[in-house]
Amino acid sequence: MENQNRLTFKQQLIIALSSVTLFVALWNFRTVIGIIGAVISYLTPLFIGACMAFIINIPIRGFEKLFAWVQRKLHVKSRHTLNTYLGLLFSIATLTGIVILFIKYMVPDITKSAEELVDAAKDNYPKAKDFLAKYGIQLQGVESFINEFSVDKVVDLLSGYVKINSKEMVDTVISAAGTTVSIVITAFSCIVFSIYMISGKKKLNIQARKLVYAYTPKKFADKACYIGSLFHRTFTSFISSQCLDALLLAVILYGAMLLFRLPYAGIICVLTGILALIPYVGALSSCAIGTLLILMTNPVKALVFLAAFMVVQQLEGQFIYPHVVGGSVGLPAIWTLFAALLGGEMMGLFGIIFFIPLAAVVYTLIKEGVGARLHKKGIVVESPLELEEREKRRLQTEKREKRKSERLKRKVEKRRKKVYYYDDDDEDED
Repeated sequence: MENQNRLTFKQQLIIALSSVTLFVALWNFRTVIGIIGAVISYLTPLFIGACMAFIINIPIRGFEKLFAWVQRKLHVKSRHTLNTYLGLLFSIATLTGIVILFIKYMVPDITKSAEELVDAAKDNYPKAKDFLAKYGIQLQGVESFINEFSVDKVVDLLSGYVKINSKEMVDTVISAAGTTVSIVITAFSCIVFSIYMISGKKKLNIQARKLVYAYTPKKFADKACYIGSLFHRTFTSFISSQCLDALLLAVILYGAMLLFRLPYAGIICVLTGILALIPYVGALSSCAIGTLLILMTNPVKALVFLAAFMVVQQLEGQFIYPHVVGGSVGLPAIWTLFAALLGGEMMGLFGIIFFIPLAAVVYTLIKEGVGARLHKKGIVVESPLELEEREKRRLQTEKREKRKSERLKRKVEKRRKKVYYYDDDDEDED
């Protein structure tokens, strides 16, 4: 009884302190918001470092599995920390190699494609002018600007601006230098923090689990750990599979465009690789943009690009996507599109990449909760299509069993009607 009263007193004390804290926070709302903003600004490098560590850990885990497999084949004791550092080293080397190859082979092609695009725009300007003139749209201001444009005027304008606003320019340069130094320090802090997190990820995982189980009930701790592992598994699967699928699609499309000698291969393929991170609609958007770009120079080649893109998309959708991505997210198409639109509206490309696995986690948790509640109530809810499909399968099973039983029946009757002939001489001898 005394323990129950003591527990009740503690609960009352916690409620009273929480109420007082909430009242003080609401009374000093601006101060609290300022403090929260300052804390968030101080913790931003740590948050960015944690995100970097999470993304870098994806290829590191692949290398860790590879090294562990080699060590098992060589009958060598596996060392987790050594494999982690080797995985980090190989991941950085792989990323550096990809960047070098991109700069060496793709950047010149992208630059050439951009120059060809600018030349095509200049060549097609008279045609566009005549076409718009038919509908009463004049481009005189644009034409006069192009005709009067010269490098000397730009230099004179900049020099005059520097003379008039020299003090402001100095202040701007100093401010920019300070901002650059701050960005460099923040980036260095993020990198160092991410490396520390990667090197001690196993220990951090154990410490986090101990902390949750020590200060929360076991049921809540089990649920929290399950949700954490679900987040990790879903985000890892989505990011790794989607990035690999986008890279393969861009590489195959680049090879097809080089094979058919189509223009703007570098720009279109890089754009395709970026937009392909958006499921369902990203690749189609890059197809539309690429077709419009090529249409400016050669309509026939635009049709060839459209056909080649459709063939590559079908090959990717039939053979690559099911094996690479498959059911890594487990989110229906309509909710994937909704999550992509919502994330893109709120946070751009990063929001699209982040919101899709987040929606997949929420969808999985809701689905499991609904299933558990329906199972507890003993209710089975099926759509008309599911009922129709189940009835169809039942009828097919009945027909199959009926045909099987009829075949067995015919065999038995055939055996009964079979006539056995005996040799009469053998009977006489007996």
